[in-house]
Amino acid sequence: MSWSLLTMTPITWLSPRPISLFQSFLTALLSHNGVWSCNTVSLVRIGGFLKALMLQSTTELQVILQLAPDWAPIYESVVEANKSEKVSAFQLFERLGAKAIYKKALALGDGRKQLMVLIRDHYYQPVLSKMLTNNQNLRRFWSQRRVPPDLQKGQAISVAVELAQKMDGVLAKHLAQQSEDGFKVLLPAYLQRTVHNAVIDHIRDEWQWEHTTLQDMNLDPEQDDPRQNTADDARYAPENRVLSGEQVSQLNQLRQQLESLLGNKNYQQEPLIVVDCMFGLGLTEHSTVGEEMTMRECCEKLKLAGDTQARKIARCQVLLDKGLDMIRQVVREKLPSVAECWQSEININSASRRELGHQLGFTESEVDRLIAARQYIALQQLVENAIVKPNKLPDLQKRGAVAAFVPVDLNSATTRDIIDIVGADKEIAQKLVSTRPFEHLMDIVEKKIVDKALLERFTKRGAVLRSVGPGAQRIDLNKALNEDVEKVGVPEAVVQKLVRGRPFSTWAELEDFLCCDAPTWALLRQKFCLGLNTH
Repeated sequence: MSWSLLTMTPITWLSPRPISLFQSFLTALLSHNGVWSCNTVSLVRIGGFLKALMLQSTTELQVILQLAPDWAPIYESVVEANKSEKVSAFQLFERLGAKAIYKKALALGDGRKQLMVLIRDHYYQPVLSKMLTNNQNLRRFWSQRRVPPDLQKGQAISVAVELAQKMDGVLAKHLAQQSEDGFKVLLPAYLQRTVHNAVIDHIRDEWQWEHTTLQDMNLDPEQDDPRQNTADDARYAPENRVLSGEQVSQLNQLRQQLESLLGNKNYQQEPLIVVDCMFGLGLTEHSTVGEEMTMRECCEKLKLAGDTQARKIARCQVLLDKGLDMIRQVVREKLPSVAECWQSEININSASRRELGHQLGFTESEVDRLIAARQYIALQQLVENAIVKPNKLPDLQKRGAVAAFVPVDLNSATTRDIIDIVGADKEIAQKLVSTRPFEHLMDIVEKKIVDKALLERFTKRGAVLRSVGPGAQRIDLNKALNEDVEKVGVPEAVVQKLVRGRPFSTWAELEDFLCCDAPTWALLRQKFCLGLNTH
């Protein structure tokens, strides 16, 4: 399938590398990770788009078009693009995209259940099957167990059918509630996270079954728990992510919009050219597709004015911020569906001044008042504290603003976080950083860095202390030696009972087994941990 087949109109310029660039650019644009997130976050590997995963079914396509006759032109465009191949219901759903499918399901009355069955069997199931088949964690587990390829395929299909049924229920719930953002449960990024969790559960269950059922077999006692080899976040397995035609279409729309901005004299061009160069988008003569520039290189390429190199780089940063602001505003106004899919949440309790101003649209005076009154447990407190007017809250929510309390560890936090979140002045923050680590919060008072009243104010704003003293490193209770457990004050009888019952997978399991007194239990929770590798 060529790139042009994934858009409503033929576009041939988009190659795999530019898509990755535009995806990282759009993530940086609409998230709080900042401009340089494209250099640190793994880029999604494009290629190998979903082919027809199901057999041709004219009947199913006819049913879909009967339920949604306005989709006929889209179907015809898919047929035209696939002259040498049969068209499947999945290909039609893929071309339509999540939002169009969801809106149609919302609008249908009696035919909704029929459409949902088709979505379950001809959209969810093939997407989930593909994701499961390509999941690196599952493939590694199968390889270690020497599972034959045909059995691998059977297991993937079995799990996909079960997940498709669950997703059908989730979709039905959103449709019943008429949720505005219910279309997101149809997006591949949402399904990818579901697959990741399902794979972890599958591996855990298989591993548990092996150790429960195959006790008489010669299992390798040194073999690592396969769950330790799984990625904690699906972002670290970019080759497993399936990028839908809808997402590619959105990236095409973004490029077209940027091209129109660069040709529009109503918009200042220099900031946009800086954005083009920094992200290597290849929209102007100054940049090359795929070659991202540093600020120094951008200054040299564009011959930015400035007496010193530092002044040139500072000017480049200002232009970059301005260009991103301009594009951000246009995306939100003219491409709302793109903004909805890519907008990340920004926590007002930990966001930097730049994020508060450029991403959320706070004025300088609002930023000053917001930081001075941190932390908040709800956005409504911004109104109650006279930081913003009530009519600004909807816009903040639309831009991704949230309020979530953030604990700030004084033994590891940056000077900037101690100033901006905890509320310490610059001198005290620097003194805290140079004097740490502290074993107890009262050490800060005893060392006369702050008084009790100021420390209490800091703790109310989220200041905490994670001990880094000699006893800070906790020991794995499933592997600890008897003497290591006894020397911290655990009674010998409890230690003997604990060793006989090991390993324990959860604290609840351990508590039920020991039935010890409260002081001993508190001691165990404070000094020890339960490792995952419990064989």
